[in-house]
Amino acid sequence: MRHGDARHRTSTLGPGFGHLPASPSLPLVRYERVARLGRGGMGVVDLARGPDGTQVALKRLTFHGSADEMARARQRVAREAEVLTRLDHPNIVELLEVLDDGVDLTLVMPYLTGGTLAERVAKEGPVPAEEVEHLVEALGRALADAHRAGVVHRDIKPANVLFDAHRVPHLADFGVASSRDDTVGLTHTGSVVGTAGYMAPEQARGEPAGPPADVFALGATLLFAASGEGPYGRGAPDLLMVRAAQGKVRQVPRSVPRPLRRRLEWMLDPRAERRPSAAALVGGPEGTLVRPPVLTRPPRWPAVATVGGVGIAALLAAVVLSVRETGDPPAAVPAPTTTACAALPYQPCGALPAPNTDGTACLAGFEDYDRAAANGCEAAPDGRADGDELTEPIEATIVPRDDVDRFAVPVSDNAQLLCDGRLHLTLTAPTEVSLRLEVLDGDEVLAETTSSDGVPSSVTLREPGCFSDDTTTLTARVAPIGSNRSADAYLLERRGSY
Repeated sequence: MRHGDARHRTSTLGPGFGHLPASPSLPLVRYERVARLGRGGMGVVDLARGPDGTQVALKRLTFHGSADEMARARQRVAREAEVLTRLDHPNIVELLEVLDDGVDLTLVMPYLTGGTLAERVAKEGPVPAEEVEHLVEALGRALADAHRAGVVHRDIKPANVLFDAHRVPHLADFGVASSRDDTVGLTHTGSVVGTAGYMAPEQARGEPAGPPADVFALGATLLFAASGEGPYGRGAPDLLMVRAAQGKVRQVPRSVPRPLRRRLEWMLDPRAERRPSAAALVGGPEGTLVRPPVLTRPPRWPAVATVGGVGIAALLAAVVLSVRETGDPPAAVPAPTTTACAALPYQPCGALPAPNTDGTACLAGFEDYDRAAANGCEAAPDGRADGDELTEPIEATIVPRDDVDRFAVPVSDNAQLLCDGRLHLTLTAPTEVSLRLEVLDGDEVLAETTSSDGVPSSVTLREPGCFSDDTTTLTARVAPIGSNRSADAYLLERRGSY
């Protein structure tokens, strides 16, 4: 439910708070409290009823500490309110007003009855893929709108995705958001703000968190929606923070349908420069640029650029006046010209470049195996290095086209009394693809097999000797056969030992 346009309200909170939406001397008592919804580090959230019977959420913020600390905290609240007044989007929780009782501040927002994404997954399990795709579109557009306004959320997580009674999702809690016109000193490079399990690697390392960090966090939140687990798995917050800082992003489970899986993998790239912008993620009228410009205010029509605080139109008028005073004829103004659009292989006229392309060709490290220009270069590298150990099942891709993967296979000797130790390796190639598995001891090929079209194939190695220690490290080599390739991962498994 929307309650008017907050951008037309003004502040009564005193100097230093900017243009905040505040109730002009209306006491907090005008809202009748109904129930306590939650308690956090800075205060409490109550369900209340307004004079017209409308239910609202009251986020009451209590400040503690020294006078300087409380002043800084109030600055932060002022920033949150200012952020929300600039964001008018149907999938962003609206700030209705700010109430000041002289001690605490209370933010008044619509009460959304559908709960949070975190609560929904805990109660119902993973969200169906088609609904996650809807979340990508709705929340991606909300995020693109925020980024165009110069706002970075910095704490997107399942608890900050709220649903209304019709299960329409809303992005909430811009309390740690930053914008280009932040108060100086309010945040510092090197400080870490956010939630470890959903934080982008660069943010976890204390580096500046820009729009790509929000895209990662949204991808992490949607991965949780689709699978019930975030990109860093499970564990204590400090462990998740270490994994985040190291960029140890787990693979999106194969149970997630391929189109959604590829979209999430694009958002969860550990390298910020390889992620899509929120606008590029959703495309359409709300996603018209690969990297949207960061603005401190949305432009208003007619837009007039300025130079040194003086409007361009005023400068032009001054030039014309000067010309007329000197008697010189005005210079001819060239007529505007237009250039016909030429469609590129991966970028139709008026559209964004397809994923993982620059419009003309694949970005480095990606391949186009299905030759469908609309989904771009869908085959992504798996991020594994030659020599990674095969100690548990591995999913990997053949990217680039001539890729050959090598894995170390540590084998222990369990002193089998009957000398019947066996090591089994199984390869399952993607559909319509053939792959060869070779097991080597040094340069010697001990065994090999071929898997085609999704059918598993195995090799078995017998224990070399009975009365000696056969502990060793072998090499498993996976190479493509023929010309067919797939963006889907193959599966390599092992069991047994000597």
